[in-house]
Amino acid sequence: MSSPEQPPEHPNVEIEADEPNEAESALGDDISQLTQSIRSSLLQGVEENGRKYHKYKDGSYILPEDDKEQDRLDLQHEMFLKSLDQKLHLAPIDSKLHEVLDLGTGTGIWAIQFADEHPESSVLGIDLSPIQPTWIPPNCKFEVDDFDTAWTFDKQFDFIHGRMLFTASADFPALFRRAYDSLKPGGWIEMQDLYMPLLSDDGSLDGTAFGEWNVKYMEACDVLKRSPSLTAKYKEWIMEVGFENVKEHIFKWPINPWAKDKHLKTMGLWNMHNMLDGLDGFTVRLWTMALGMTPEEIQAFLVPVRKDLRDTKIHSYWRM
Repeated sequence: MSSPEQPPEHPNVEIEADEPNEAESALGDDISQLTQSIRSSLLQGVEENGRKYHKYKDGSYILPEDDKEQDRLDLQHEMFLKSLDQKLHLAPIDSKLHEVLDLGTGTGIWAIQFADEHPESSVLGIDLSPIQPTWIPPNCKFEVDDFDTAWTFDKQFDFIHGRMLFTASADFPALFRRAYDSLKPGGWIEMQDLYMPLLSDDGSLDGTAFGEWNVKYMEACDVLKRSPSLTAKYKEWIMEVGFENVKEHIFKWPINPWAKDKHLKTMGLWNMHNMLDGLDGFTVRLWTMALGMTPEEIQAFLVPVRKDLRDTKIHSYWRM
């Protein structure tokens, strides 16, 4: 039997402890200062091709975290509110919630509004980026954490919410198992997410620059094993881990104001701005990482795509 290779020995290598002075031995303010220093370091982010990305676990999430992206996320939040009749959720949750978890909270806007509407609850928003505001309701807090690893919360939740996480997890079945184990009996989980590829019922997307972008986006996500088509399996996976009374609601968001229906036309106008504002962030880092394209090649590719996004003859939409 062969024995495993042993690591090299390093005799007499020790970690020397610093001599604490009287003030340091009590810690106190120094811990607060250290926390602020860590937060400041994380806020610096990673600069790449004119955009800023999260520093903690850099590369595990493809979208930027800068001001432009934060503005887009807040616009997208308003689009969800409009689709849900100004409600933050569809789950028939008990009005007497205590513990609420918001996965991938982003700018924190959902968590803040939920905390305002439910002052009896304690809302925790977690994200890889510490970009949330500091002026928040007293029953809301934010932490830098990765929901795609083992959860270490010291409590169970009444409600777990996740929105637009479609490329943020490497293993959604495992994520749903963690959520199931972390919910109190009778608790709820709600996922609000996008299915891709983007769709068109009349073939008007075919043969366009935007249609080609749609195909290449899927190819790039597949390379990184983060396919956005897996959201179609959410209901199946959620039921498999043991959840009951699982319901799925499908919405369509036109890409621009091509729809005749007044509500959908407005949604299309908002989504056109959402896509135009987000196109660079959706594409550049993903395609440089997965497809080996240069930023210059990508920007040239996106010129006719932006034109197509405004073309109301192209009847494409998001399936939510």
